[in-house]
Amino acid sequence: MLLCDIGNSGAKFFDGVRVWKESLLGLEKYRNRQVCYVNVNLRAHAIIKNFAKWVDIAPHAELESDYEGLGVDRKVLCSYFTDGVIVDAGSAITVDIMEQGKHLGGYIYPGIKAMHKAYTSISKALDKEPEFLPPKKIARNTAQAIGYGVLAPLLCDIKSWNKRVYITGGSGKILRHFLRNATYDRLYLFKAMKSIVQRKKLC
Repeated sequence: MLLCDIGNSGAKFFDGVRVWKESLLGLEKYRNRQVCYVNVNLRAHAIIKNFAKWVDIAPHAELESDYEGLGVDRKVLCSYFTDGVIVDAGSAITVDIMEQGKHLGGYIYPGIKAMHKAYTSISKALDKEPEFLPPKKIARNTAQAIGYGVLAPLLCDIKSWNKRVYITGGSGKILRHFLRNATYDRLYLFKAMKSIVQRKKLC
C-alpha cells in the first residue's frame, strides 16, 4: 500500500516503512502505481486527475462536524481521534478540537517559518532565528523574544482546552516540548489514511 499526502508545498509518500518527499512534477512517475491519497493542492489535482490507479481517500473519511470548508487533510486526520486537541504543525499550523467523536471546530495559525518571516518584514533588526525558551522563562534577547512571540499565543490556546494533545507535522517536535500532555507522531495523518483505506478496502 502506497499512501500520498499532497500539501501546499509538495507531496509526501509513505510505504509503511519510510516517508519521502516529491515535488508536484515528481508525481508523474507514480502514475501507474496504486496510490491512496489526500490532496489540498489545486495544481496537483490537474496532474493526478487522470491517474486511473489513484484513489482519493477524502470522500471516505467520516467526521461529524459543522465546520464549513474543512480541509480534506484535516478531516482525515481528525477522523482518527475521538477526543483531544489535534495539531498539525506544517507550513500553517492547524488546531482542531475533538470531543466524544465530534469535531467541534478549530483554527489556523501561520507556521513557525511564516511567523518568523513576518517579523523580518517589520524590521531587519528582527531578522533573527527564533530561540524557544522553556516555559515561564523571560526573554533576554531579541531571538528569545521572537521565539516567545511565535509560540505563546498558540500554546495558550491549546492549553485552554484542558485536553490531551496530539501533534504531527514538521514543526511539531518544537511544540511537544512545551506541552506536558502532548504526544507527537509524524505519521498521524498516514495512520489515519491507512485506517480509512483498510476499513473501506480502498487499495
